[in-house]
Amino acid sequence: MKNLSLLLLTLSVALSSVHAYFSVPNFMATLPFKGGMASAQRNNSLILFGGENATVGYANDLYQLTQTADSYTWKILPQAPVGVTYGRSVVSGDNFHVFGGISPDTVNRALPFQMYTYSFTNGNWAAAQSNTNLNATGIPLNRQLFSATTYNNGNNVYICGGSLNASYVFPPELWSLDLTTMKYQQLPSPPVARYGHSASLLSDGRLVIIGGVIFSRNAQQQVVSGLAPTTSVDIFDPKSNTWTTQKVSAPNGKYASTRTNHNAVVASGNKIVVFGGDNGQQERTRAYLNTISVLDTNTWTWSNPSAGGIAPSYRSYASAGLLSGNYLTVGFGAALNTYYNDINVIDLDTYSWLQSFNAPNQSSGGVSAGLIAGVTVAAVVLAAIILFLLWRFWAYVRWLVSRIHADIWKPRSGEPVWAETTRIFFQIILLFIFTMFLVFVIRQAITSPNITQRIETPAAMVDVPDIRFCFDGYPTYPDPNDPRNPGVVCQTNNGFSCSSYIQPLNKSIFVPTFSDNLGEVNCFLFRSPEDFKMTSTSGDNYGSTMTFSFYGNQSINYGRVHLSVFPKEMDPNVQIYNIQDSITSLMTESQVLNWQNGERNDIQATNVFSISPYTYNALGYELVDHLYLQNAGWNYVGFLPIQNRTPEITSYFREEAPNPVYTQVHNSIASVAIIPQSFAQLTDREVKMYTLVNALGFVGGIFGLLVAVQAWLFGFRPRSPWGVVQRWSVGDMKRSLLRGLQSKFQTSKSGIPLVHPVHKRFSVNDPQNIGLDSEGDRIASVEERMQVLELLFKAYYVDDEVFRSLDNATKSGNLNDRGQFSPTREKQSDPEAGFSHLFHNRQSSGDSSQYPLQPQQPQPAGGMNHL
Repeated sequence: MKNLSLLLLTLSVALSSVHAYFSVPNFMATLPFKGGMASAQRNNSLILFGGENATVGYANDLYQLTQTADSYTWKILPQAPVGVTYGRSVVSGDNFHVFGGISPDTVNRALPFQMYTYSFTNGNWAAAQSNTNLNATGIPLNRQLFSATTYNNGNNVYICGGSLNASYVFPPELWSLDLTTMKYQQLPSPPVARYGHSASLLSDGRLVIIGGVIFSRNAQQQVVSGLAPTTSVDIFDPKSNTWTTQKVSAPNGKYASTRTNHNAVVASGNKIVVFGGDNGQQERTRAYLNTISVLDTNTWTWSNPSAGGIAPSYRSYASAGLLSGNYLTVGFGAALNTYYNDINVIDLDTYSWLQSFNAPNQSSGGVSAGLIAGVTVAAVVLAAIILFLLWRFWAYVRWLVSRIHADIWKPRSGEPVWAETTRIFFQIILLFIFTMFLVFVIRQAITSPNITQRIETPAAMVDVPDIRFCFDGYPTYPDPNDPRNPGVVCQTNNGFSCSSYIQPLNKSIFVPTFSDNLGEVNCFLFRSPEDFKMTSTSGDNYGSTMTFSFYGNQSINYGRVHLSVFPKEMDPNVQIYNIQDSITSLMTESQVLNWQNGERNDIQATNVFSISPYTYNALGYELVDHLYLQNAGWNYVGFLPIQNRTPEITSYFREEAPNPVYTQVHNSIASVAIIPQSFAQLTDREVKMYTLVNALGFVGGIFGLLVAVQAWLFGFRPRSPWGVVQRWSVGDMKRSLLRGLQSKFQTSKSGIPLVHPVHKRFSVNDPQNIGLDSEGDRIASVEERMQVLELLFKAYYVDDEVFRSLDNATKSGNLNDRGQFSPTREKQSDPEAGFSHLFHNRQSSGDSSQYPLQPQQPQPAGGMNHL
């Protein structure tokens, strides 16, 4: 409970921003930040009145929150009574009744019970006649933090407990108000005095009191206070007109937490759902709750369901109602100096906090039994399919295993088994090391942090930001020409007037909130065209510095001018005030709403400064293009990253002490000089520290090192010229490869080099009995075998560029020997047989058959030269 002094203290405390967990467009910008409102349910709507926030202690706003089929609507209703906080309200027919609470006129005063009535029929307010009747009898005194519960079809109201202030609590009281006659009746007193409790009406008419702060006497007959225990509840039975204390049980002894200033709603089956509250301590030691507890009044048992989804913030003084179906709506409230403007919805069937009525809750935990059963059945079916495929294609599986074994087990001729076994063992170890390093590098790239690189490019001209000036505490006057009216004048250092770029902001659209609450707020926006830039050099330009002078009532020494700077493309004022120009706004709707949310809470802390009267000030700025990495998988690669461009601004502010003779030499109230911090185009580029492209170098280096270790230990083994595509091809692809080899490298009887023996006598055990071929056949066989070997080397192993270059050089030498102008006649060669056509795939500059390597010399008839 807060009195006026505590409220004044909170005016200087900044509030935290709040998130609406149930998503409703524009609600963050329209819902008020309130706590301690009087609320009551009318059909599927929640009517809310009064309350407090950081700047207003006693509000008189009247709102209507209505739940629709898939969302909520918000409506502001007429308001007229004085503002109240910590009051209570009920709906009876077409009337909304507000009871009690504290206001500037009733705080700490013993007055008759205050009541105001709003008619939904004509939209008018009416005050009860007893409000000002100080001599009235049979009427309870005005109070706060009590309970008001309707019964008898809304014609009567139970009024129970309450306090006058933090130090005085009313004795145990229960009153009944007949709304048709406006007569009060005092009923039997409750067992203890209390405030900050909840009262719930069951279907049989019994009134159940839960929680709150109670006052009772101990064994020494001393009055002590504390939170009401949840091991029992007090019940008023109108049939017997008596109070009873009902013991309550809890499974495993887990009772609901003791609390005060909470909410309680009766759900189906006479179950009372309790939300939120606090421990009732002073502010320094106060703790808050955001949990759900359910009291089953059929068995008088507590349960504490573990709700899924995003739970609301911890709070008390909230408003709640079961507006439609089994959806409990909880909104607003406060926690210390934080006030909330969110709407939270929990499905009481599943106990899940929802973000939408249509979409399933994505944040709810747990795995359903159906999902487990489905995964189990899928696993069994998958295992059966794998076993069937193994049985059906067993021959192919055996072939695959044999092929892999043949690729791995390749001992050299003459090497013992232990040498090959050791080689394979070390190869497995090195492969494991390489795999671990590869996993480490990939994981490092995936979990790589982002770093920002600053790129500065010198520039002669730089852009200027948008600047908002808000006069706080400087009123406007009826005469628009009154020099005391707030205003801003702009001029650059070369004398150019930039005041035409300043425009007033419409207060009927949006007004920021400042916690100092110095008085009227008037805002102006400086927004120049794109060609207006600051220039570092002298000449025909706009200058390098802007000076803004502020005008207002010079006699006000407590006012302030709040200055905010924005990049042109990230100025939320453009969208809020619908400013039309050629500069594109890059802000999304949610960003604008978040900014408005911060402005309404006065929690903006970046690029926001306050200027005191009679001071000279300076502000330096840097406009930066910030390139943020998107959350895309491609960015892990490290090549052509996917980025978002966001203009940002960094500002530096210096304020001097107030000049005591400022008003003697200036007609303004203060001034500020705005200058670029540097004349450069600044870009902050976000990159990943590790990427897969960076990892390629590490992986290649480690792979080469491991291969070198393997070769050093066990010697080098030549690699096959065929790759994976040729080696593992199947079907027509494999057959086409084999046909190509057979057609290009034909052999008759010499065999395949390196596969078949040079002669069949080397492949039998008894070479003595094998007859020898003729010398001519043997030479032809060797020539054919050498030809095949040479062609294979040329096609797969050896680059013949040097050989072709030698051929070209030789032919060029022969041409020079014949003379430059000697006529020659080329001889047309006959079609070549055998393997000679294969050498023409890569031609040299001429045909070597036309130019012999040596000049032809006549041979003597005898000797062995003919061989």
